[in-house]
Amino acid sequence: MLIELFQNSIEPWVWFASGLVLIGLELAVPGSFLIWFGAAALVVGAVVAYFDIDWRWQLVLWGVLSLGFLLVGRRLTSRNNDGEGDPYLNKRGSRYQGRVFVLKKALAHGKGTLEIGDSVWRVNGPDLPAGAHVKVVGQEGTTLIVEAAPESDAA
Repeated sequence: MLIELFQNSIEPWVWFASGLVLIGLELAVPGSFLIWFGAAALVVGAVVAYFDIDWRWQLVLWGVLSLGFLLVGRRLTSRNNDGEGDPYLNKRGSRYQGRVFVLKKALAHGKGTLEIGDSVWRVNGPDLPAGAHVKVVGQEGTTLIVEAAPESDAA
């Protein structure tokens, strides 16, 4: 039945419609995968519009172009993603490691708070008075670990 439907070739409009449907489905399916198959279908539709090609060779051409577009597209998109993003995105406190801040409230019994910008962080460290300089040396969950720092290290 499929052979009778195609007879000698698939019409160009079928390739164009298939390409547009595949590209449209890319919006619903994550991962930039179907767009390459859709682009290959559009190219095959353009080739079939100008040259009379048997349907079997059209499918072979579509398969080869799809694979080629997929490989080239993956290489281009993976190269662009290298080095992007924030390595500290989910470890916000580690951004402060090694920096020195001034305590607005005293650390008592090894616990207290530290204002950094518009955020207030819980801190653990030695007992220190308000106004003392502290250096962030680590992080445990959402609590910063601090130690006393000389005033000359203040930023």
